[in-house]
This record gives sequence, structure tokens and C-alpha cells, in this order.
Amino acid sequence: MREILHLSFSAAANHLSTHFFNAQENYFTYDDKISPVDHNITFRSGLAVDRSTETFTPRCLLWDLKGGYGSLTKYNSLYENDEESLTTGNVVRIEEPRVPKSAYIQSLDENAEHVAKLDPSTTLYWSDYCNIFHHPRSLLQLSSWEYHPVDAPRGRARGSGYLQPGSAGKVREFKGYDVGVNEFHDRNNADNAGELSLETHFRPILEECDLLAGVNIITDIDSAWGGFTAEALSELRDEYIPKSSVQLWGLEHSGTLDRADQYSRIRTVTALTPLATAYIPLCLEPDTTSLLNFFSADVGFDASSLWHTTGLLNAAYESITLPTRLRNSDSRVSMDTLAAEITSLGSRKIIGGLELAVGHAILQLGGTNSINNGHQDRVSQLKAANSRVSHVYSKFGVVRDLPGGRHGSMEQVWEEYAKPMDVQNEGGFADRRLISLGYPTPPSYPPYLPEAGPMYSSMYSTSITKYQLADMKYFVSRYIRGDDREELKDELDNLSGEYQFGWSDDSSGDDNE
Repeated sequence: MREILHLSFSAAANHLSTHFFNAQENYFTYDDKISPVDHNITFRSGLAVDRSTETFTPRCLLWDLKGGYGSLTKYNSLYENDEESLTTGNVVRIEEPRVPKSAYIQSLDENAEHVAKLDPSTTLYWSDYCNIFHHPRSLLQLSSWEYHPVDAPRGRARGSGYLQPGSAGKVREFKGYDVGVNEFHDRNNADNAGELSLETHFRPILEECDLLAGVNIITDIDSAWGGFTAEALSELRDEYIPKSSVQLWGLEHSGTLDRADQYSRIRTVTALTPLATAYIPLCLEPDTTSLLNFFSADVGFDASSLWHTTGLLNAAYESITLPTRLRNSDSRVSMDTLAAEITSLGSRKIIGGLELAVGHAILQLGGTNSINNGHQDRVSQLKAANSRVSHVYSKFGVVRDLPGGRHGSMEQVWEEYAKPMDVQNEGGFADRRLISLGYPTPPSYPPYLPEAGPMYSSMYSTSITKYQLADMKYFVSRYIRGDDREELKDELDNLSGEYQFGWSDDSSGDDNE
């Protein structure tokens, strides 16, 4: 077995994870047919609390703030809370008002012939369209912080004791690298640390694996989840998976960040990249012009809806990782091989681009090429850098189509969008998989992709990343003082040095402030 574990940090990450696992369930077969996807890689078998009902739940851990589960409860019909049956005497229950179940989930619970339709207004929580059962051990929440999709989308501290110092009563938000770091250590040092510790939750799912293939981590970079994830991954590397492949998918915002958030992003990226086997930035807010070209006018894509934006990201994420879950060894790619190919054997861990194409439109959904570094001081220089012809070091892509789709037509799609000969002629490396398996669109998925036709997705490493890292270094040189300044500059220099190609203008990394 080649099990893959899935860790998800933040509400946005859990939206993406929900789309992913809903898609995996769509591959299930309930007859004698054998699915081309090996479900045992991402799902675990077990027994319900009655010790007789067989269960099949994701190999995952999902972190969120209190309230982030929405209507989802930790215990469900498969796994009831045994602790309640052990309680004796008179007990007074104090419960907060629960978020009502969406009409979609209610229709699933009732086994309705037709499920309720979803839209952005009915999918504010990822649990509003979660098709699967999770093991109670997979659900973890930070009880000192709370989430609300409208009132507190970034998360806020619970209780009056968490007011921002000097903020005149302003509630403290769950933002900043140090906030995440401190929260991780506070949870580990608390009296109830066992309830959230990696020892309690990660070790069991690791020990269930016969042969771990790797770990996928999705996290929010532009919040305190970045620091929290960095500390969690550091502990995982030290105690549990020192050499396993870890692909880290970082959700980043493309808009302008204030200086505190920009500094937090830089610290998060420089902390996570050395710990990960590959770091793939994902853009939560794709370029509006590109979206207009990608979707027809009548689709109604809502860029403010996490259901919509993470659904689009999942089309690329699920497709590009599909070869790691295939049953057929001829098409299968291990996580180690995938990481080695896209990072040039590990030397260039930050992925420069993630793209998706359906029909004749291509959309940049991630990578350093698609994400603004967050501030406007040197936009003109960055635009000049991006206007240059960048060098592609390596590219890995997947073209998929419905069963019966001709490999010749899929090959043409690969040649049209990936331009592998151009990459190879410039000394780069290009590899692809052609898979006769359409992208799954269960009823929980937004109705904005065509039902037929090939889908192309790829990720690649490019020299443009050097300019993004140089821009981060410029920010540190100009605005940051203190002990972290020189260390951060050295770390950014080390990362950008791997993306040097030919002659470049060293003024892009000017740090004479």
C-alpha cells in the first residue's frame, strides 16, 4: 500500500479539502467494476461504534477555529460519543446555538431522490456540502479562537481577555506569524494538550499506514495558520516523518497586504519551504480578466465565495495529484517522483506556476507567477521582470478526458498548452500523464465547468521566482529591523540562488536601505 495522508489548516483549506474528498467519493464503484483510483491510498477502513458497521473515512486531519465546522458535529451517526453514556448524576448542559444544516445536507441525510441545489449563499461553511463522514479523530479545533464566514472570516479571539493591546477595544484577529506559533505551543503546553497534540492524532493515522507514500498539506499562508502550520510541520519532521515526501499547498491572497501581513507571509514562506519537499502557492483570488476569458458570461462565477474559488483550485489540485492515486502502475507516479521532477531533484522547492485549461482558455491558479507579493513599492520592476521570457526548469502536467477519449487528442492538448518542446529545447524537463478519467463533478460541485472535453493542468518551476524572492528581500531590507532581518535576508538569498539563469540585473535584490 502507498498511503497518502492529508492535513488541512484553516476554513479556506477545509473548503478545498472538502471538494477534494467529495471528488474521491465520486470514484467509488458499488458493483463488480474496479475503479482506476485506488481508494485505500486516501481512505481508511474501520468499524463504527457498534463494532459491526464497516466504515471508510479519509486519512486526514482537519484543523479549524471554533465555529468553523458549521453544522458538522465531531461525532456522527457512525461514531457516537461514548463519553455521554459514562456520565451519571444530574448534568446541566450549556450549549451554544448550532448552525442549522443546509438544505443540501438535509436532503443527503433523508436519502432524498433529488438533493437540494447549492449556491454561494448556502455554502458559507465547508460542512454545508460535505458528502462524507469523517472520523472524530480527524476533526480538531482551536477553542481560543472563533470563526464566522461573515463577521469573522479571518478568525477572532474569544473572550474579552484577547483584545489587541492599544487597540481601543478592537478584537484581536487570528493573523500574524507569531500568533500562530504561540497558539501551537500554547495548545501543546495546556492541560488538555492531548486533545490536540500530534501524538494523539497524527501518530494513529501514521501507524495505520503500511507504507507511507507522503503527506499533502493545505494551509492558509496569510493568517496565523501559517505560523501554526510551520510549527506543526517542524514537529512532524523531527518526530514522525523526517524523510517522507511533503507537498505543501499554500493558499495566498493576491491583493495588497499591509506591512504586518507582508512580513508574516515572508516569515511563513521561509519557514515552510525548507521543511517541505515542494511548496506550491495557490491563488485564492484569480485574476479577474483571466476569469472572464475562462468562463462564459452566463456562468456567474462568484470570486467572493470560497465554495466557488476553492472548487476551481481543486480542479487543478485534484488533477495534478491524480497520478499518485491511480491503481494502474503504468500511469501511476509516486509522490517522491512527482516532487523530484517538479523541483529539479529538490533544489527548487518553490513552484512558479500552476495552471488549468478547459476548452481553449487557460487560467493561472497558483505559483509565484500569479500572486502579487502584497505591496506596491516595486510593482513596476516586478511587471518588468514578469514581462521577460522566463526560463522553465521543469514542468509536470496531466491531461484527462472521459473514458473513450482519444490519447491522440489529449496529446495535442498537452502540446498546445504545455509546449514541452520549447521547455526541452531550452534545457528544461517536461513530463506528463494522459488519463482517460474525467474530472468528477458531484452535486456538491459548482456548476461552472463543461461536462465533456479534455482538461489540462500543470505545475512548473521558473526563473521568475527569483524576482519574487528578491522583492521579498527588498521588503525585509527596507522595513524590518531587529534580529530577524539579516537571517531572513540570508534565507531568501539561499532560496533565490537556485533560480539564477543566465545574466540578471542584481539591482532587483537591492538592499541598501
